[in-house]
Amino acid sequence: MATLLALERYLPPHRYEQDVVERWVRDWLEEEPAATSRRLLSVFAAAGVKRRASVVPIEEVFHPGDFETQNRRFREIATDAATDLARRTLEAAGLAPSDVDFVVSVSCTGFMIPAVDAHVANALGMGPRLGRLPITEAGCAGGVVGLARVGDHLAAHPDRVVLLLAVELSSLTFQRWDRSATNIVSTAIFGDGGAAAVLVGSAHPRAGEGLARVGEADSIFFPGTTHLMGFELRNQGLQIVLDRELAPFVRREIVPAVEAFLAPLGLGRSDIERWILHPGGRKVVEVMSDSLGLGPEDLAPTEAVLAEHGNMSSVTVLFVLDEILRRHRPEPGARGLLGAFGPGFAAELALLEFL
Repeated sequence: MATLLALERYLPPHRYEQDVVERWVRDWLEEEPAATSRRLLSVFAAAGVKRRASVVPIEEVFHPGDFETQNRRFREIATDAATDLARRTLEAAGLAPSDVDFVVSVSCTGFMIPAVDAHVANALGMGPRLGRLPITEAGCAGGVVGLARVGDHLAAHPDRVVLLLAVELSSLTFQRWDRSATNIVSTAIFGDGGAAAVLVGSAHPRAGEGLARVGEADSIFFPGTTHLMGFELRNQGLQIVLDRELAPFVRREIVPAVEAFLAPLGLGRSDIERWILHPGGRKVVEVMSDSLGLGPEDLAPTEAVLAEHGNMSSVTVLFVLDEILRRHRPEPGARGLLGAFGPGFAAELALLEFL
């Protein structure tokens, strides 16, 4: 099993209350009929988000440049944020950049070739023997996907050190021309952020310490569901896709997915003591709570992250894990389940054992 030694957050510099964002959206919709505007704005009160952060001032969010400009901003900001985040996480783990053997980087809100991991490796002096795995299209499931691939690598190379980086800058994907209900929902729930983790394999000298161990992981793909979530690549940039059938689909599939994952391990839902679930939005949180039979205490970390940071795509589930480790730390040996849905459409699940 992979051992999690350190987990750190990146918090962007600009932070806005939900009512501030709503006022900007109301001004943006001023050309729409009043009844249409009221209907679209009603999503803000139901989003479950109180505040969230942005890497650029809100004026810039609502007056974006062209695709080239926005993507350049993504590259510059993501590189600086990921470099600082990686440095802090390695320091928290008590390891040097030269100790890292493999880097997994996750993001879906901008494009970089080479990926951000190469820029971080250059800045921190990693290598020359350094494997890199950029994951760019996993969306909200990317945090769990990244942890699973880290686990795969450390199972094959148990003496090594892996750095996981996730950076999402959703504010740079806002499309001013798109006044659809989908874009309003996206504007009401998404925020910017980053997270990084350092993990070691079972044969590493540090494997006996740490925060948690990452165990089995699995992916469940649902054929014929590519329309439920993703981005359309337009001339102006990335246009969000969130189908109205998304929440009903999660309601139908989350229990079978979780039970199919746990059963071969000889476990049931009652064996899980911490639920580390990605909050797609308040509706999805409610669906997960109802379907899995979870109480308020089970989803308190998920709801807290949604309220304070919004949905940060791949980053969010790592924030939920960090929230549990900081404020809801379980007893050693307790099991946790990481879960997220993402484009494909797919469920990504991983088992944790807290230390």
